[in-house]
Amino acid sequence: MTAALLALLLAVQPSAGLEQRRATILQFEIRLAAGLSPAEQAAATEVFAADTRTIRRCADAVAIAARYKEQRRFSGSITQRRNAAFAAIPIELRRELDKVPTGHATRVFGSADVRRVLIACSVPQVPAARPGMV
Repeated sequence: MTAALLALLLAVQPSAGLEQRRATILQFEIRLAAGLSPAEQAAATEVFAADTRTIRRCADAVAIAARYKEQRRFSGSITQRRNAAFAAIPIELRRELDKVPTGHATRVFGSADVRRVLIACSVPQVPAARPGMV
């Protein structure tokens, strides 16, 4: 469901005057086990935050996800969207992406049972105008 929501958010085309940059965006998320105490949730979030702070390129997120799967630490997913319009990303998350270098993860965000980060895998750029386009 989260992947579908991200795809829907990223599929919206930007209107004139809105943010026109595009990039390959990766969303890395984990799901926390049901029944965790607040302290256990905080500890799991800190593990995820510490691991995602080491990300310097999108392949690092894939390696961390593989390690989590091997260790059975967290269940989660990675969703990648090529040529994603920044205008389709909520403004708060766009600001977070602007704060970190390309290839680095944003701060951890999410809901009660899901933790996420976004990573711009390519340098966000405004597409070049095509001949015949106004």
